[in-house]
Amino acid sequence: MAATDYRQYNNLISAEEVVEKAMTNANMDTSIIDNNIVLIAEITHLKQHLGDYFWGELRKKFHKRATSPLPSTDEVTLVDNYIKPCLALYVKYEVLNDMQYNTTSSGIVTNDDDFSDPVDAFELSVIKDDTFRKAEILRKDMLDWLDDTDNDGVYADYESSENDKHLNGDNVTRLGGILAYGSKRNRYNHSLERRRKEGYYD
Repeated sequence: MAATDYRQYNNLISAEEVVEKAMTNANMDTSIIDNNIVLIAEITHLKQHLGDYFWGELRKKFHKRATSPLPSTDEVTLVDNYIKPCLALYVKYEVLNDMQYNTTSSGIVTNDDDFSDPVDAFELSVIKDDTFRKAEILRKDMLDWLDDTDNDGVYADYESSENDKHLNGDNVTRLGGILAYGSKRNRYNHSLERRRKEGYYD
């Protein structure tokens, strides 16, 4: 049996929402934020932290939000209040190069207009770094919220943020930048270990 094709579902955020939440110009042309850029942002910056399965199930439930399976109220809170704010910044980070440069038959050229001058490479790097920093702050806050003991059992398909893949896949844990493949660990074991460290079971 083939794996579920989660790419058939809509992205978790639209181009219009990216502009609303992350861009300084509300009238920006959304056509530059194509679906593939958003998908790349989800795969690169969110999928590994939410877990393959949970990420995929959220895409399925939010595909139309009118047909089964429907997202729960808690899942709507997660997506609207936590995932979209950080995802919008990740998409901005991924699309900034395309906003600055254009690929033509003559090669790579700098986008320019009659009313402003493009920033140089250093200034673009500063903007990208700051955008990524803000996205990381919101992502880490989201994962702290998901891992809170008050959320135990609320998001049954989510596992520990320390895992890169869902329990149904090969377990991968990041240890100081090193990918470690080993025993399976889910968010409930993670919560139990944390409670023991905090003295609940001493």
